[in-house]
Amino acid sequence: MTNFVTDIRDIKGLVPVPFDWRWLWVLVPVILIVAVVAFWLWWRKRRNAVVVPVAPPSPYELAIRALRQLREENLPVEKFYTQLSDIVRQYIEGRFGLRAPERTTEEFLAEAALPTEHIALLSAFLQECDLVKFAKLQPGDADRQRAFAAAERFVEETRPQ
Repeated sequence: MTNFVTDIRDIKGLVPVPFDWRWLWVLVPVILIVAVVAFWLWWRKRRNAVVVPVAPPSPYELAIRALRQLREENLPVEKFYTQLSDIVRQYIEGRFGLRAPERTTEEFLAEAALPTEHIALLSAFLQECDLVKFAKLQPGDADRQRAFAAAERFVEETRPQ
């Protein structure tokens, strides 16, 4: 029988792994070449990209688009008149520079430099919208169509040439 105490030996120390420095002389230039080629391709693609500036839509285009969308939606009366009024007010702000959305109808109409027929059309239209929004007036379908036509007519007649 063998003595177990004499068979047990201590762990050997760390054995150094040899590093071949020749690979480093090949790897560094390859990485540099790949990086330079990738940068050159990226720069060339970016330089050749044609940037076409897109003009933002005019207030008229925005209003017509919003009116078409509103026509297709089947909204309750109060919501319909609120959105219709907002479309016209935003158009007035964009087209004439009046702060229409934040002011009352009377405030911005007093300041508006529009022909009298447009002021009259706008005044009647916006007063009807205000009655629906604030006084809970319940107009019929014919009134809705008339209000929509008035808004559309105002936008078309004040369209920039």
